[in-house]
Amino acid sequence: MKFKGLHNESDLIRLTALGDEKAFRKIFDFYSGRLHNYILRITDSDEIAEEIVMDAFTKIWINRSNLYAITKFDSYLYTLVRNQAFNAIKRIAHEARIIRELSLDNTEYQHNTEETVFYNDYKNIIKDAMDRLPPQQRIVYSLSRDEGLKYDEIALEMNLSKNTVKAHLKKAVSNLRTVLSNHDLVHIFILMSFYCVR
Repeated sequence: MKFKGLHNESDLIRLTALGDEKAFRKIFDFYSGRLHNYILRITDSDEIAEEIVMDAFTKIWINRSNLYAITKFDSYLYTLVRNQAFNAIKRIAHEARIIRELSLDNTEYQHNTEETVFYNDYKNIIKDAMDRLPPQQRIVYSLSRDEGLKYDEIALEMNLSKNTVKAHLKKAVSNLRTVLSNHDLVHIFILMSFYCVR
């Protein structure tokens, strides 16, 4: 990417590696908007772009002692977020394929009583897991996965900040994983990520 570089970038990277939060903030402020726009062109999703940027900088801060080994920081950053963006696209495509397969499976289940019962068990397990979520987590998760609303739309609907919505959704997914991990059903882990019982 060609643009005017960050002033004293090498010094800021060195200070960040030493744990200087102010230096890290300057790097974040300079690159975050650029990276967001870059990922947005790849994924066409504001939410995915925002999540990838935050995840990338979280990893950089956690592994800041490794910054000394990076010779071209901007190239490293763009490669990092580009790979995450491509992985996100692959994941979404994979989930969409599974949803289509589940839809076809559901049609077949209607002709087989035993399999219909098994499929309904899946739904009941997910519903039970959803019922165990705290109220706000459950509502945010449902609005996101079931209604397809974006963070801004959920925030407006629930009169919450966008960051609060994101936090609730992250906790909801984590809580669902914990509950569903107790069931020896491989499909549950797939369904949990993107399926919400209607």
